[in-house]
Amino acid sequence: MSNPRNGDTKPPCLPRNGLVKIPTQPNGLGSASITKGTPAVKNRLCQPSSVPAILSPALAHRSDLPIPSLASPLSLATLASVSSPPGASLVGLNASEGSEQPSPERLPGSPSERQLAVDEKILNRLFWYFSACEKCVLAQVCKAWRRVLYQPKFWVGLTPVLHTKELYNILPSGEKEFVSLQGFAVRGFDGFCLVGVSDLDICEFIDNYPLSKKGVKSMSLKRSTITDAGLEVMLEQMQGVVRLELSGCNDFTEAGLWSSLNARITALSVSDCINVADDAIAAISQLLPNLTELNLQAYHVTDTALAYFTAKQGYTTHTLRLNSCWEITNHGVVNMVHSLPNLSVLSLSGCSKVTDDGVELVAENLRKLRSLDLSWCPRITDMALEYIACDLHKLEELVLDRCVRITDTGLSYLSTMSSLRSLYLRWCCQVQDFGLKHLLGMGSLRLLSLAG
Repeated sequence: MSNPRNGDTKPPCLPRNGLVKIPTQPNGLGSASITKGTPAVKNRLCQPSSVPAILSPALAHRSDLPIPSLASPLSLATLASVSSPPGASLVGLNASEGSEQPSPERLPGSPSERQLAVDEKILNRLFWYFSACEKCVLAQVCKAWRRVLYQPKFWVGLTPVLHTKELYNILPSGEKEFVSLQGFAVRGFDGFCLVGVSDLDICEFIDNYPLSKKGVKSMSLKRSTITDAGLEVMLEQMQGVVRLELSGCNDFTEAGLWSSLNARITALSVSDCINVADDAIAAISQLLPNLTELNLQAYHVTDTALAYFTAKQGYTTHTLRLNSCWEITNHGVVNMVHSLPNLSVLSLSGCSKVTDDGVELVAENLRKLRSLDLSWCPRITDMALEYIACDLHKLEELVLDRCVRITDTGLSYLSTMSSLRSLYLRWCCQVQDFGLKHLLGMGSLRLLSLAG
């Protein structure tokens, strides 16, 4: 980002993967990343300090449109009367970091142009065509634009990502001051991803974010040093949290889960946490009777843990993802299909000890499955695909990446599935042209991936 106060300029970085950087604002709102959907592992990219004016390809051929100018925000107003096609994007203007936002009366141009540039009806329609990254920049043009853009409707489905260093301002005295999060509250964010935070940072967040007690529904902690005490305080204070993600947090233990998990949590994701084993699954199964979704990446969970789920969870849980649970075998699959018969989404990705017999158990007992992920299961063969094709008549998505023993014969079995819409065969080295011919008659298939 550029800073006109010291002349230091970084080359702009283009946003990608739905991840953007909110520029630091003069009102002390701080900065953060924003990413679409549930927080995931994505590259953090900076927001360019000066966004060039570029018309989308859909509008580039319109000779009757003036080209937007960086010199005046009114160039966007001249585009307000144009009906852009769905998906068209206009990369607009950027106020320099820390610069004063002009009032509508100070905008250049005729009175009619100024009125057009701040007409809320036009702005409410026009701003839908911009990405989240561009909206962050446009919100700095003037107070009228910010007032429109800070409506929660423009930020639905986005999750701010806050790193530890972005939570504090360094005062001239050298002391740290927690940043104001009022700007996030105005936009109505109900989910946050905190990266690298400690127990103290979480307490500061709770004290400084106005909606933290009741308004935050989703919390994600990544690579954080949160302890059992911090986890307990967070879930006790933030009474609105129903979705929780713990990723790369190695300082809490299974005892912390026993003391902090609350029955209101309906979705839980735990990955790369070294202290998670069978006893953690026991806590999850007994303390979360309303669990609908469980995502688990734990290298020390065994078959025994999958027998802990209760009859209540068997009724409510519809999504189970067991990723890289290396100790899970076919015996664990037996426990799972009996405990959770209503699953519609199942992932056994990286469960390398599961064989065709395990897939047969899944196919015979989980008839409601709509998505099945068997990627990185090297013991899966064509026989497993025959079981899937015979019994899983509602299956819409099948992921077989790196199933290196699948051949053209297995694809002939899948060709009989009338509901399958997405099929992933990435790096299936034995699949050849002849096998793909079997798929030609699958009228429902919309996505076929053969990467690798």
